[in-house]
Amino acid sequence: MLNRTVLLLTLILLTTSSLAWSQVGSVHTDSVMNSEILDREMGYSVWLPESYDRSDRDYPVLYLMHGMTGDYTDWVVKGEVMRIAGEAVLNGDSPEVIIVMPDGLYDAFYINNYDGSFKWEDFFHEEFMPEIEDRYRIMANRNSRLIAGLSMGGYGAMYHAVKYKEKFSAVYAMSAAFLEVEPLQEGEERGEWSRDFNLKTWGPENEEGYPENYKEHSIQEIFKAMSDDEITNRQAPLPAIFIDCGDDDFLLEENMNLVAILNSRGVPFEFRVRDGGHTWEYWRTALEKTMVFVGDQLRN
Repeated sequence: MLNRTVLLLTLILLTTSSLAWSQVGSVHTDSVMNSEILDREMGYSVWLPESYDRSDRDYPVLYLMHGMTGDYTDWVVKGEVMRIAGEAVLNGDSPEVIIVMPDGLYDAFYINNYDGSFKWEDFFHEEFMPEIEDRYRIMANRNSRLIAGLSMGGYGAMYHAVKYKEKFSAVYAMSAAFLEVEPLQEGEERGEWSRDFNLKTWGPENEEGYPENYKEHSIQEIFKAMSDDEITNRQAPLPAIFIDCGDDDFLLEENMNLVAILNSRGVPFEFRVRDGGHTWEYWRTALEKTMVFVGDQLRN
C-alpha cells in the first residue's frame, strides 16, 4: 500500500511539474493603445518569454493574427499560446520571442477598407508596430520580425508580409482566407452577404465585374502581377513563406489555387495539407508548427 501511495504521489508531482514547466513566460490581455487613425482604443495581447523580466536584452517578435469574428484574446483563450510557445522554447524548437496579438476586430481583414472609414493597415504600420517596438524590448529589424495568423489572420499575415517585405522575414499562413472573387457575368447577381462584404471591404464593382479594390488586395492577384525581378531580387527578397491548411477545410481550394500560382511564378514556399478542418484543434497544432518554423528562420 505504501509503495502504491509513493508511486501515486510521484506521478502527481511529475504531472504538476510538467504542466508548470509548459507554462513558461507570461501572457497579458489587458494592454491598450490609443489610435488616432482609428479614433478608438485598440486592445492587444502579448506573450513575454520567461527571461524577459530578468534581462535587459532585446527579443525577436512574432505578430500573430486572429480570424474573422474573433479578437485579440483568441490566441490566448482558445489557441493556448502560452502553453505552446513555452513548450517550443523549452524543447528547443524556437528561441525566445515576443508574441504580439493585435485586434483585427470582427471582419476588418487587416486592410484599409474601401471608403477609408476604417484604415487598419495604416494603423498597424504607422501606430501599432512603432509603439509596440518602442514599448517592449524588440529587435526592430527585418530578420527578427515574423508574422503569422489563421483564416482572416492568415490572409492578413500574408498580405502584410508580401506588401511590406522590407519589414518581415517570414510568414506562416494557417487555413488562410485567400478569398477569390469571380467577375459577374451578364444577368448574374451576388448573394446578399457577398455583396455587402465586397462593398464594405473592396468597394463597388468596376467595368471588369470585380470590386474596385479587390485585385490590389487579393494575394493571388498580387503574385500574378508581380514582376520576375520582384520575385528573384536578392536585394529586396520576399519573405520565407509557409502555407498550412487542413484537408477538410472549406478554404483548401483557395489555398491550393494560390500554391499553383506560386509554383507557376517560381516563388519559393512550403505547403502542407494536414488532417483537419477549420477548427481551433487544427490551429493549435498549426501554432506548434509555426514555432518550429519561427525557430528555423531565426537560426538561419
